[in-house]
Amino acid sequence: MYPLTGVLTCDNCGEPFHGVAQKLGQKMHLRMWHSIRRCSMRPMSVVAQTVEKEFAERVLGCVNLDDGWREAVLAAMVNEGPKPDHTLELKRIQAAIANLRKQHLWGAITDDEFKAEYRELERQSRLLEAAQSDPLTPNLDRAASLLQDLPSLWNHPGVTLEQRRDLAREVFEEVRINEGSLVAVKPRPVYAPLFAYSTWSGSIIGDNHSS
Repeated sequence: MYPLTGVLTCDNCGEPFHGVAQKLGQKMHLRMWHSIRRCSMRPMSVVAQTVEKEFAERVLGCVNLDDGWREAVLAAMVNEGPKPDHTLELKRIQAAIANLRKQHLWGAITDDEFKAEYRELERQSRLLEAAQSDPLTPNLDRAASLLQDLPSLWNHPGVTLEQRRDLAREVFEEVRINEGSLVAVKPRPVYAPLFAYSTWSGSIIGDNHSS
């Protein structure tokens, strides 16, 4: 199990890295591998433990929510103004996804066609959901509590690799890597204002990358 599977992506082309086990001699080496060979990014793979350690230190270890976070975050979110209603568009996308699954099941489209169209519909859905989210609806207290506990949860010896993967997917849409090192992250919408409020010792955190 690779904790960053599903969130670790290439900063160059946006495609994901996948966990791969390589046996060299008697030892098994766990790596995160970028399988898009047409991408010019190098190296194509990184040691899984190394990138996970960097993730814990440079990302999880940088969250800093002081006593004034709630008032400041809520004020900033209210000032953003009303959000547009994309309910109909989201229903249309959900119907399109359901129809796409039927076409794939019936063999009307190939696996590659299904994956490409499904990925695009999912991308559109995420963008619409983020755009219409009510700034006062998200459970900020729960989100803040999880962020503050995340470093200790991630490093706790009793937490499994699968649980670490679920934690990463809960908080982040993307963790971007460039030339073997983390360069940016994209938190999920409910966590984004908390990251923006936090004090960071670096510039890898931001939502300037989109999928």
